Amino acid sequence: MLDKENNKLSRYRSLLFLLVLIILISPSNFLWAEDKGTAKDNGQIAQAKITEENEKNKVGITLLPIVYYTPETKIAFGVGGIFTYRFGLFFKKARPSTLYLAGIYTQMKQYILQLKPEIYLKNNSILLTGNFLVQHFPTNFWGVGANTSDSTKENYTPQSYFLEFGYQQKIFTKIPVYLGIRYHLEDYRILEKEPGKLLDQHLVPGSEGGFLSGPGLIITYDDRDNIFYPTEGYYLQTYLFWNNKVFGSNFNFFNCNFDLRDYLPIADGQILALQATFAFNSGYVPFYRLSTLGGDTILRGYYSGRYRDKDLLAFQAEYRFPVWKRFSAVVFGALGNIADRLDHFTWDTLRYAAGFGLRFKVIPKEKANIRIDFAFGPHTTGIYLRAGEAF
Repeated sequence: MLDKENNKLSRYRSLLFLLVLIILISPSNFLWAEDKGTAKDNGQIAQAKITEENEKNKVGITLLPIVYYTPETKIAFGVGGIFTYRFGLFFKKARPSTLYLAGIYTQMKQYILQLKPEIYLKNNSILLTGNFLVQHFPTNFWGVGANTSDSTKENYTPQSYFLEFGYQQKIFTKIPVYLGIRYHLEDYRILEKEPGKLLDQHLVPGSEGGFLSGPGLIITYDDRDNIFYPTEGYYLQTYLFWNNKVFGSNFNFFNCNFDLRDYLPIADGQILALQATFAFNSGYVPFYRLSTLGGDTILRGYYSGRYRDKDLLAFQAEYRFPVWKRFSAVVFGALGNIADRLDHFTWDTLRYAAGFGLRFKVIPKEKANIRIDFAFGPHTTGIYLRAGEAF
């Protein structure tokens, strides 16, 4: 018992060290901006007073080491960069276009390479997105269903190549509704399995990996005041994906997701953030594309993918408030459930968790944070040190 407590204490000390390290290496020393808008008059620099809305845009380049922690990866480290630029007539009204790239290696011998652009054009009326991801990610699998036992846990090593690109167009002048299409490709390979376990016996779809390909439709309503740290507004998104052999996929299935968020200002700097998530699948779905509970976004405190099945319902709330200068804090709670059909959801398998966290504003201009969250549920805990909000 004493050894267990010592291990917990050691883990919390490691996380505190990582948080301090990130704070030390991530101030504005790593933030460069290109500004060519200075005017000269007879050799003298004229300082013009301009409003924030008409401020000349700058290219923001944030380069810094990546250090984070989750139950799935343990300590992860690497190098990353975020390039930001606003394509718009007015600096304040144009949303920041971003290009995120990173190379990461983890304590669990996982590696991730990612390139992810998100570009807003024509005063936010067009959104171009992409995601290129290569990962080698040893992880755990407990089977399919809401009542899987801890005794069924097995380790396997997948390697995947994922490519997605999308186009969204604003369809109304004054209402922020976007309609668009996406297309995704994924090559999923399983390199190692535990002998005699579920995957080795081919007892679940996708045990041999497979290739996914198909188009998708996406509809978004988004009037958030900030994409990194919203303080008010709604974000409502529905996207549907169709994987079919017609497009070269090894599996025929249909996937539909709903992501509903509301950000309510309570008082000066205090926000109540709410999110409801629904996911539904039909057809022959590989286990690695089933709906999952757990991870650093939905139902923190549970291992990512601890519970998985075709359909998912989840809800979470987070109260965010300032603490001191760049520091802020949150408290949160979540609950969720999975089932193979909508009419099979039961209260008996409802999962829940709660926790608290600390935030540090690493890019003040864009209000982008790094976060450390401590989450707790029945017989489970999780510590997450990541960039960006959970939702």
